[in-house]
Amino acid sequence: MVKKVSIWSTLEPLLYNKELHLAEISKKLNKPHTTVRKQLEMFEKMGLVEKRTIGKLSFYKLKKIPLIIDYLTIIEKEKLIRRCNEELALKEIVEFFHNFNNPMIIFGSAVRSLKEANDIDLIILGKFNSNSLIQLEKKLNIKFHILNVKTLKQINEALKKEIIKKHLIIQGSEEWIKWMIN
Repeated sequence: MVKKVSIWSTLEPLLYNKELHLAEISKKLNKPHTTVRKQLEMFEKMGLVEKRTIGKLSFYKLKKIPLIIDYLTIIEKEKLIRRCNEELALKEIVEFFHNFNNPMIIFGSAVRSLKEANDIDLIILGKFNSNSLIQLEKKLNIKFHILNVKTLKQINEALKKEIIKKHLIIQGSEEWIKWMIN
């Protein structure tokens, strides 16, 4: 089971990109070309990835199929779990926010490292009382920068591009993914 789950990370660089060369994918994953190629071939057979060859160059992109949202949800959840296992403070933050029903996403520098980030940028959809965050901020000695919006339509294109580059979906994966791929 672990091998099956971890292989999904191979698709991570393709999530919100039009098309990438095999070398770009390998570099982003920090894995050898041969390993990445084999994994992408498996996904191609599954009907998730489309390969385009120009001479000796191989380019890959995700196929737009009805189940793609479900597959992308698996990838996003795996990414969140992996980061929570790397940084226990992030795990505590995610567990805290799972007490709420709002779709929410962390974006910006905190995605890579909480230690290097000055604050945690967070978008929360719907009504949310940020007073409950005060104790968590004090406990972890970190500041949250909350953007509370009613709908995803309120987020401008510049911010959307930034979110697509660096994000961790805490809750509402399907809603966030549909918004990012459209």
